[in-house]
Amino acid sequence: MFGERYFATRQKLGAVVHDARELARNLGVELNGFSEESELLQGLENPFLFVVSGEVNAGKSTLINGLFGEELCSVNVLPETQRVLWYRYGEDEHDDEITEILEERYRPIEFLRDFNIVDTPGTNSVVRGHQAITESFLPVADLVLFVFPVSNPWGAATWDFIARFPEELRGKVAFVLQQKDLRDDNELAIIMEHMRELARQKMGETPDVFAVSGKQAMQAKLRRPFEDKIWKSSGYPELEAFISRIVTSSPSRRQVLRDVRDATSRALRRIEDQIDSSSRTVERKTRVLRDLENEIDHQRDAYGSEFEEKLQALGGVFVAEGEKSLDLLRKRVALWPSLLSLFRRDESPAEIERSLSSTLEGAIGEMTEGEAEELRKLCGKHWEHTAPRIKEEIELDPPKVDGGDVNQSGAREHFVRRMARAARQSVVKLKLRGLLEMQLDSRRSVLQRFVVGTLVSLSIGGALGAAGLHPYSWLAVSFAIVLGTLGVVQAQWSGAELVKWFGERIQRSQEAFADMLSSEYREGVRDYFKEYAVLFEKVRRELLKTKAEIKPRQEEWNELFLELKAIEQEL
Repeated sequence: MFGERYFATRQKLGAVVHDARELARNLGVELNGFSEESELLQGLENPFLFVVSGEVNAGKSTLINGLFGEELCSVNVLPETQRVLWYRYGEDEHDDEITEILEERYRPIEFLRDFNIVDTPGTNSVVRGHQAITESFLPVADLVLFVFPVSNPWGAATWDFIARFPEELRGKVAFVLQQKDLRDDNELAIIMEHMRELARQKMGETPDVFAVSGKQAMQAKLRRPFEDKIWKSSGYPELEAFISRIVTSSPSRRQVLRDVRDATSRALRRIEDQIDSSSRTVERKTRVLRDLENEIDHQRDAYGSEFEEKLQALGGVFVAEGEKSLDLLRKRVALWPSLLSLFRRDESPAEIERSLSSTLEGAIGEMTEGEAEELRKLCGKHWEHTAPRIKEEIELDPPKVDGGDVNQSGAREHFVRRMARAARQSVVKLKLRGLLEMQLDSRRSVLQRFVVGTLVSLSIGGALGAAGLHPYSWLAVSFAIVLGTLGVVQAQWSGAELVKWFGERIQRSQEAFADMLSSEYREGVRDYFKEYAVLFEKVRRELLKTKAEIKPRQEEWNELFLELKAIEQEL
């Protein structure tokens, strides 16, 4: 088809226009005067208008059919075209009578999308008004083909018509000498030279002159396979090459391309401004979010700076609850329980450990209840001024607390349970039970020796008394009483020493207990703030989503910009 280069450029420009409008719509950018209905974009799609003129039966319809390889126009020996016929593209074939002498014919033929054909009834037509309508198409035509029959190319009507409109025809007219197969090359050359000379006299310029045979062109195009020899002989290759040059180099059409290109460039600049503005807005909102998150870090660090005091408080709780376990130990090392422990398994260390674990679990839990409440108030106070900033500066609805995006009540309960569980585990890690069992076993061994010695002495005294050796009997009994008394004293003294040792052990273990509990405390506080910081994750996700939407649009803009630059090079 004619002007493939031009149409390729127009198609690429049209695609850039379409994509730019879609991108603008997605970004909410108003492109005034750049809609599909705008005169500018409508001009881009306007088909080329070819006007074919000449005297009656000059071969105009045959020329048109040969150009497009379609039986578009009726051909007959008698004058076939009684009206001015305007061939246009239409999905359905139909004819519209505009006036008595002008008819629009719509045909579903693809080349009519880009080329409209005006087939005139002839410059020497006797029908009133034909000439006036033909003249009205000249100013807007892209190419006017004057068709002359080789049998008589000197018809006065056509040459008079040409002489009246030299300015309207300047730069967009060509002469076509039909039925070249009826003359030899020498005759054709003479005729064509005379036509050029006459054109210089009538128009002031020399148009291109082509000798063709529409009949041969149709034969070549309709044959299968294509008949190349007949096609070249028809003279149409030179004519079609000329038409392609006209289409490609048309100043008015290229100016339309430039105008659309400039409008598209302006549209892309507005789109770029919107993309840049959106990017800056996202960056600004991201900085606001980062500031809010930094505030959380400062809050956490400030809370952690008071940790030494809280660490001492944890050790104090351990000592206080350890003192309570000393009371239980005193009862277990009293005289009678000590005597009973010599004859059965002593569960005192396990009971003391359970008691200490239980009391510490309760005490630490109660203490961390207050800590958790303090954390809740701290985060709540921070959220009171953070939520309005999210709404005003980041322009998003703030996430909901408790029953919404973050369950602070659940985080608070988790923190308390975690610390209580850590207190119980820390008591076990101190191994107080094992150390106490060792001390009790050692004490029990000593007391057992006193008991055994006392019982052996009493047995010997009884045996000596039964044998009548009373002085020796009383001596053995006296020794048993002394041993028993010493055993009681030993039991009381060692019990007091054991209680004292355990108390000192509790004092020495408070730092270790506090250290073991401190890591859980730090993790618990960190997790609490992490749970609170989840509120900002939803905001961050929305910002990342917006940023992710901007990136492909920026890439699309870059592609459109490069494509438009390539089109500028072609223009």
